[in-house]
Amino acid sequence: MRVLILGFLLATWTLWRMDSPPVLLPPRLVAKSFLPCIEIRPGFGPYQEAVIKASGLYCIAEDFWQQRLSDFAGHTGPAPYRHLLGVIANDVTVDMANHTLHSDGHSSGIVAVRIDKEDEKPVAKNITIRDGVLDIRGLGTAVEVIDHWPMYSIDEPVPKNFPGFKKSGVVLDNLLIKTDNVGVILEGDGNIIRNCVIESGGDSAIMMAGPNGQILNNIIVLTDPLIPTWLANASEGYLYQYENLSKSRNNPRAAVTLHQANGTLISGNRIEVKGKSTTRHNIYLTDASIGVRVESNTIVGVDAPVVLMKDSTATLKNNVFEKRMKKPWWRLW
Repeated sequence: MRVLILGFLLATWTLWRMDSPPVLLPPRLVAKSFLPCIEIRPGFGPYQEAVIKASGLYCIAEDFWQQRLSDFAGHTGPAPYRHLLGVIANDVTVDMANHTLHSDGHSSGIVAVRIDKEDEKPVAKNITIRDGVLDIRGLGTAVEVIDHWPMYSIDEPVPKNFPGFKKSGVVLDNLLIKTDNVGVILEGDGNIIRNCVIESGGDSAIMMAGPNGQILNNIIVLTDPLIPTWLANASEGYLYQYENLSKSRNNPRAAVTLHQANGTLISGNRIEVKGKSTTRHNIYLTDASIGVRVESNTIVGVDAPVVLMKDSTATLKNNVFEKRMKKPWWRLW
């Protein structure tokens, strides 16, 4: 009997391994820059954090490896308001030099946000992040640049008294991003995401608000976790969690979400949505995103490649559509 049980377990494990998705490749190796740069290392202590306070070229000198923290009283951390690397200066380039920023807590990765909503000082602009890995577990976001629009969900309404978008100039280039929650949140005019691999288990792999953006030559994957991140980390009772799990299945999710994204170009990407549902989308345009161009992409997953909401418009050209792979007979979900 033991032999039969062991044989069954081994066969199940082998089939699971065969059906598991391939591991995403890290960014290409890049030659070390000969330009002088300012080295960044994680601060001493358990939080493994750092802050950039002045313009310049910065190089990540070693991995940031933040562990989940807990004490005997049942408290855990780091909390969702924390982040591994903060940017509070304009004209900053962060060369990750093939290093990894990782958190097992709820921290975000690289963040530039308005700390005080009443503060007149604008969020930092002209930020380039390149050549590295952001592996963010829990409730954090890999890269977050926000001035006024937090975008907690893909249908987050326009903030009251919204002043409009400023030229932000954020460039994400050659990054491997893997998150349990939203992958990237960017607000502003003229942001660029290119040559990245972004895999997200949250409401969206990419959320952008603002015109004239570019999403170029990326692999963008919205996964379908059996247990959503917010549920896995909830502290409320099981009944509450079960009720909210049912509601969450009706909330829209998308690989790419754009708000007021006039003139944005989405080109050369592979965009894949795992799982099948009427609320899961490849590209979701809302809040009057006018004239978005969707060109030369490979789109895998749901039936409609682009969903247009609230007077949004788009032109589609030279895209390739692939059906999702069927699940093997032994998979139950």
